[in-house]
Amino acid sequence: MDRRLLKELPAVRRIVAVAAGLGMVQTASVVVQAVAVADLLASAMPSGARIDRLAALAWLAGGVSIRALAVAAGELVAGLGTAHVKAELRARLAASVLARAPDEGWRSPGDVAALAGRGLDALDVYVGRCLPDLFLAVAAPLVTAVVVGLLDWVSGVVVLVVLALFPLFAVLVGRAAMDRAAVRWRQVERLARLVTDVFQGLPVLRALGLGAEQRARVASASEALRRASLATLASAFLSALVLDTLASVSVALVAVPLGLRLVYGSIPLAPALAVLIVVPEVFVPLRRASAEFHESTEGLAAGAEALSILRGASAPAAGEPPGAFAPAPARVPLVLRDVTVALPGRAEPVLAGASLEIAPGETVALVGPNGSGKTTVVSLLAGFLAPSSGAVLAGGGDLAHLDLAAWRSGLAYLPDRPFLVAGSLAENLRLAAPRASDGELLDALAAAGAPGLAASLPGGLGTLLGDGGRALSAGERQRVALARILLRPAWLYLLDEPTEHLDRESELVAIEALRNRMAGSSALVVTHRPAALALADRVVELRDGRIAALGEDALARAAVAGRVA
Repeated sequence: MDRRLLKELPAVRRIVAVAAGLGMVQTASVVVQAVAVADLLASAMPSGARIDRLAALAWLAGGVSIRALAVAAGELVAGLGTAHVKAELRARLAASVLARAPDEGWRSPGDVAALAGRGLDALDVYVGRCLPDLFLAVAAPLVTAVVVGLLDWVSGVVVLVVLALFPLFAVLVGRAAMDRAAVRWRQVERLARLVTDVFQGLPVLRALGLGAEQRARVASASEALRRASLATLASAFLSALVLDTLASVSVALVAVPLGLRLVYGSIPLAPALAVLIVVPEVFVPLRRASAEFHESTEGLAAGAEALSILRGASAPAAGEPPGAFAPAPARVPLVLRDVTVALPGRAEPVLAGASLEIAPGETVALVGPNGSGKTTVVSLLAGFLAPSSGAVLAGGGDLAHLDLAAWRSGLAYLPDRPFLVAGSLAENLRLAAPRASDGELLDALAAAGAPGLAASLPGGLGTLLGDGGRALSAGERQRVALARILLRPAWLYLLDEPTEHLDRESELVAIEALRNRMAGSSALVVTHRPAALALADRVVELRDGRIAALGEDALARAAVAGRVA
């Protein structure tokens, strides 16, 4: 059982509590039915005791009705509850993906699609049936075993002894099943990632004549998934065989002695019949939980992975209240204190004990070789990435413990690869300022070095961009992104290569506009273009995972030698 689901998703706790309670109602109704049927059958014998048969029939009908209602209510709770849980997880997963820096290298679209789609769909069985039945498998067998003991203490002892063996066999088989399910889920991810990559690169693959090679890779991944699925099924069948055999043997161990004692007259017929009816029900929750566990292993693996991703995206420290106050960056110092960041796929950490302080209202330019980790520093300050060690402090408070939504509401962020949504030019610009007028949009474009961009488009500000719309050149995309920054008043500006793809004249216009916009605010400007350094009050260099001040002489030599890259 993954306790993180119960801990981090209140809806799961409610589903488990209600469904397990309804399961106990079903167990109680079975006991009532068993006693009523046993009394009716015993009273039909010539030597049977006289009972109120109408009352027994009423108890039997009531037990059947209550059980039917409990089953229907359990299905309704499971269906509605799991739909809510999946919607919440998908929303949080989507928010986490969208909040990350575009070049952070998190997951491929195939991974995300497989996890948010088929992966989370598999939670229906795990959350709706398996988790409640796991709790029910603890409580219900004990209750029914106690009832059996009250009816006949010898049978109760036998049932308790056999029950003690169930967890041992379940753990031995269940661990093997989980290992195989994890392998199978990795194969699902691999196939999804591979198919997505092939479709995205299909024109290039066809042009280069590499289609046959990619078909072989997809076929190999499909075969690996098939073998992993068969191994998972084999483990499930083994588990079912072991537990069914144990349950059948336990019923036989109770039934044989009961039959002998009935022959010798040492136990009345009614309690013996009741015991025989109830004993199989002792093991029903255990067998059902085992079957549903194997059916839900894919959902369990996907849910665990989704929670791991969400926890890695924003993990508050223990004891820290979520949603703490987020200070304005222009009024407090921003500090990277001995920050280390290790990213998947890199043998060495991107940052290794890096430290940096940005004073209130100060603009710092960050330079360094390509791949040195400049964009990682921007992601840390934006809250897109948490350090592996060290801390990002805002006014003395750890950024991981602040309200990130409130923090980002005061930021203006320009990534090194600007993103345009599938919408009009005006809609793309109003992402930064939803209430901006058309005149303000045109002024922002002019300040970004693109005074005639809207006029050159067939629909002006209403021209559709992005998927299904007009494609813009790299320079035009950069100017639109700069216009967004100029439209957005902020306390902290995080600009990653703000003048990339701009000609010299447009660059000077944009730098002057940025200087006016950022006046009084804090800013971090990542750049490799010497002209953009004019924005900075101070220049620092990132090299070998550490940040150090860059003096004027060193900066001049770097610019001449082309090291500012």
